[in-house]
Amino acid sequence: MARRPFLARARLGLRRCWRAASGWRVYLLAAVMALPDVLDALPGVDLAPLLPEWLPGAKVATFLAVARLAARAYATKLTALPRDPR
Repeated sequence: MARRPFLARARLGLRRCWRAASGWRVYLLAAVMALPDVLDALPGVDLAPLLPEWLPGAKVATFLAVARLAARAYATKLTALPRDPR
């Protein structure tokens, strides 16, 4: 049997986590929807003193920029998920 692509496996994993967190969904959704705003505030914070010497600040800044875009896109998709009929 052929393996599923990485993004398909990631989506399935996220959906399983979403179903398993039935009692915590409101808090999870609020945290995911607040994540883009938190990441928007991070460019004003100097993280260099907090990082170890082997981790360059440019890589962290790049990761945060990509995470900011991905979090905003995913947060908008989460609001469109169908509700459970329970």
